Amino acid sequence: MANISTYLEEALLAHVMKNDAYTSPATVYCGLVSATASDADMEAGTLTNEITAYTGNRKAITFGTISQVGGKATVRNTNALEFEDMPEVEVAYAIICDAATASNILWWCPLDTNKNTNAGDTFRIPIDGLVIDLD
Repeated sequence: MANISTYLEEALLAHVMKNDAYTSPATVYCGLVSATASDADMEAGTLTNEITAYTGNRKAITFGTISQVGGKATVRNTNALEFEDMPEVEVAYAIICDAATASNILWWCPLDTNKNTNAGDTFRIPIDGLVIDLD
């Protein structure tokens, strides 16, 4: 289940209801967050528990066609995401952000089951592994 961040909720409401400008990012990125974070941290957009000790920055995501699934507008990633050379850590969340580093969380997704990685592992999110929906 994906959860929209407070930042994006407010930006979308202001854009649609008040005609305030909001420019969507040209590219969105996936990051990983450790189990030391909480749902409240994710909702608030707190990045202090983001895992950054893998190779490279957050991974660029491409999404497919928006469809209706179970009464919800839904979109899924069309590219596999690989976070190489992970540290030893417990991964609890995937986040979707509007830039490769720093920036804003747009959506946060708790993993079905937390995943422990060993130093040097690759953490993978397969095609269709990130499911973003709006009800």
